[in-house]
Amino acid sequence: MFNPENQYRCTIIRGKAQTDLDNLLPLYAEFVIENCPLEKEEFNNQFNDYMAEFLFKKKFDNLESRYKKTIRNHITEIAGKLFGLYKEKESIVYSTDSCSKLHDDLDQPAFFKNLCFNFQFPNGTQKIQTIIERIDNQIKIKPFHFLIQLLNIAIEERIIITQDEIAYYVLNAKEVLQGNVSPTEVLNVIKYRRDKNILKRLQPSSKNTQHIKEQLNLLELSNLVYRDGQNIYLNKYEINSLNLFLNSSYVDLDFDIYSYDLFDSRQRELMYESWQEYFGQIQGDNAETFITSVAALQKKVASPSPAFKTLPVKGLAVNHNILGDEGEEFVFEFEKKRVGAFDQRLVSRIQMLGNTRGIGYDIRSVEADENVAEPEYSRYIEVKSTKRTTVPPLNDDNWMDTVNLTRREWIAAKQHQNAYNVYRVYFTPKSTTIRKLNNPYQKFEDKLLQVKATNYRMEFKNSAIDKEY
Repeated sequence: MFNPENQYRCTIIRGKAQTDLDNLLPLYAEFVIENCPLEKEEFNNQFNDYMAEFLFKKKFDNLESRYKKTIRNHITEIAGKLFGLYKEKESIVYSTDSCSKLHDDLDQPAFFKNLCFNFQFPNGTQKIQTIIERIDNQIKIKPFHFLIQLLNIAIEERIIITQDEIAYYVLNAKEVLQGNVSPTEVLNVIKYRRDKNILKRLQPSSKNTQHIKEQLNLLELSNLVYRDGQNIYLNKYEINSLNLFLNSSYVDLDFDIYSYDLFDSRQRELMYESWQEYFGQIQGDNAETFITSVAALQKKVASPSPAFKTLPVKGLAVNHNILGDEGEEFVFEFEKKRVGAFDQRLVSRIQMLGNTRGIGYDIRSVEADENVAEPEYSRYIEVKSTKRTTVPPLNDDNWMDTVNLTRREWIAAKQHQNAYNVYRVYFTPKSTTIRKLNNPYQKFEDKLLQVKATNYRMEFKNSAIDKEY
């Protein structure tokens, strides 16, 4: 019999609020991609100064000790352990596969899906004493797999699971965390106690509930679930990703932390190193399966059947739309509406040119209502898009974003100056937002933004060749 009163507090690395995690993720990833591989000491020094400048506008060495601790927490606890953006081997720091993929596709929910898929208890994110204590208590579970299984079974029985129930009966229940109880057994106890009007919940204090909120934040950032007050719902528009979780074991650990002798220093070192490699990887076809379509993010597609368990993973249609194409299409339609509201005859001047190589912009439009004196002046638009589950705050002085421009795009920005615009598109569940950066070249000259050359072109002649195989 499942005894949920056998409680066990299974903590995770503490992060930040949801919006903060969404904001910090691309910031961390940009540093790691731009600088790694890098020797460990140099990595720490450069990352320290990068975050100190971002958060406090100072060099790391000039900060008070408490602020230095804040910086190190960002780098080691969140960017390294919680997000798994980098890994270390033989004192060299490398970016992980999940970090590289995020840098390439800017699909933040897909990053969190992969994180949730790889996450387990016990894991290599915590101190060795904590890990050993977890193993002594026979903790053995992939919690996000279990939660998705439970929520799916609840859908079949037309039951809505609450955050308090997830906290008490799953994420703080020792027998569940040991892998000894099935989602069906948990649901049966919840149903029975509801019928008997037996209310059980964790004491509402930060110490008792923080680890629950942290885990649900990660799952919500993945776009796999959403909350309405206390109620937790599966996002049924993410059917492909949900099926991958549902068709994977929620008990068997992909990373066998039990196989290491953690009392041996070399084995401990190997475990931590292997965990970093595992946690930052993209497994199998997950990269494709975890693609976040705008339709799934904004829940604007026809609903599939409410229960997913019987649907196979193979053969399901995967949204292959490239994020850039979705952003360009959205901006193209936006420009037609904006220009048409001013003068319908000018709409014919708007052209989609994203597939035209070498011009340095995606859309040619006109100024229209934003330059009434010369409404027919050309506007050159380069579209840069991203997907995330929270709306980036415009009024937060600590918010920062990055985009990658090609050499041709930067030349076009310099050439067209005031006629050149970067449209930064944010697809979120609540809305799609465009933020316009006009004349980025002049803003660079005025030190309102920074531009860094990050690619190296190596040219050589036959005199540089050592050997041909």
